[in-house]
Amino acid sequence: MRIGLVMQGGAAWAGGAEYIRNLVFALASLPREERAKFELFVIDAKLLDAATGEQLRPHVDGILKFNAPAKGTSFASRVRERFRNPAREFASFLREHRIGFLYPLTYDNTYNLGIPMPASGDLPCAWAGWIPDFQHKHLPQFFTGREIAARDSGIAKLLSAVPAIVLSSRSACDDMRRFFPDAKNRVEVLPFCTRPRGDWFEGDPRAVQVKFHLPDRFFIVSNQFWQHKNHRVVFDALAVLRQKNVEPVVVCTGQLQDFRNKNFGNEVLQQLHTLGIAPQVRLLGLIPRDEQIQLMRRALAVLQPSLFEGWSTVVEDARCLGKRLLLSDIPVHREQSPPGAEFFDPHSPEQLAEKIARIFSDENPGPNAVAESAAQTAAETATRKFAQRFLEITT
Repeated sequence: MRIGLVMQGGAAWAGGAEYIRNLVFALASLPREERAKFELFVIDAKLLDAATGEQLRPHVDGILKFNAPAKGTSFASRVRERFRNPAREFASFLREHRIGFLYPLTYDNTYNLGIPMPASGDLPCAWAGWIPDFQHKHLPQFFTGREIAARDSGIAKLLSAVPAIVLSSRSACDDMRRFFPDAKNRVEVLPFCTRPRGDWFEGDPRAVQVKFHLPDRFFIVSNQFWQHKNHRVVFDALAVLRQKNVEPVVVCTGQLQDFRNKNFGNEVLQQLHTLGIAPQVRLLGLIPRDEQIQLMRRALAVLQPSLFEGWSTVVEDARCLGKRLLLSDIPVHREQSPPGAEFFDPHSPEQLAEKIARIFSDENPGPNAVAESAAQTAAETATRKFAQRFLEITT
């Protein structure tokens, strides 16, 4: 069987790219006799950056480029586009490359493939859809009315056509049943996991710490600066601790812009200065994945304060590194339930401050060789189960 994985992500959504990367690495990790039963291809139109391509290429049978319809500005190009049928062109592309199973199509395939969501009759192969989460239903205040309507419409169209829908958590499955009660699709719950690369544990965390001029003792938040990621509760917790003369440093990695609120970055900077904690917060922005991992290994603990997640990549990263975690108490974090995690009310800076203070007092900088070894062993088992569960869905 020839499996085609549609590239997700892009500059605005690092989690989408990480999802595909983890799935590729998981499938590639299967024993040779299992891996020999399928060919694996990544299908990309415009999202795959050079670095990710180099990481994926050794683990797939090919990277296939679909020439997504480009929006031209001239009169002639607009005329040509009017007579194109992108969905039909994509179907021909799949036939040409003899793709037998396609995954994932989502409720918006224009941003990555440049095509509308294909109806089942347009596709010459088996396929499954993926809905990362239903965040717009839980946190509508972070979306415009047009965005909410577009998501609802896209999900409804997807559910009307897709043979099977994949969700990353039981929480998301419950949401789908609640918000789209008429959906009769076959539903598959497929939690993903991070497969750690061997060279992660050969890197030098302290060298990366020194590169960014960080102290020996720090916490890390590795989320894009979107409002629902809830960095504010971390900063408020630091302000609570500052009143008690406890001043830990928090390192933030991830994209600093929120496309839904162009002023959010400025609001964050103002909050840091208003609270008097600017020297304690290091905003590194989007850094190379390898460096992010080394900083996680070095950190006292990983903080994940998000108000909502579909299935948190940060939690899975920390799990496979054997890191301590302070997690917002939301259903999906409870479902992920990494070993030794502590939970806090995402609206309570005081709760988070108490837990940060205790770890700041007791914990030593990483890495912890014993914890990492145990986590690696557990990750190998989890990765194989992830891959095998995916292959069950393809049949």
